[in-house]
Amino acid sequence: MYNHLLYLGYWFVNALVLFFSSFFITDIHLGNARLNSFESAIYAGFWLTFCVWIWWDFAIARNLTFKGKGVSFLVFVIVNSASLFIISKFRFATGFEMVGVIWLLGIALVVTFLQRIVWKLVVSKSSFL
Repeated sequence: MYNHLLYLGYWFVNALVLFFSSFFITDIHLGNARLNSFESAIYAGFWLTFCVWIWWDFAIARNLTFKGKGVSFLVFVIVNSASLFIISKFRFATGFEMVGVIWLLGIALVVTFLQRIVWKLVVSKSSFL
């Protein structure tokens, strides 16, 4: 049960970060002819969560283990960065475009940090679910 809550938590965090970062960073463009900025943030947040979970399932299936929390954090920053880059390349479908690579890495850091918080909250509460 907590896997569903974890996925929804990641999706919520990813969508919020994308939505609010578009207000502060001019290199982020949300929206297109079909989607407004809020819908684009939700849709791009979904695809970001989906890409992270595909990587996660791949790592579990291949028995990849990362020694230490720092290495794991760095791997997920890379995964989030690559996912944001891929989602940005499909901007006509997702409504999310990222122009600056430096901002992409910064958003990936923030998203990874908030995903770690969601992980700790949901997994620690999973005994109650």
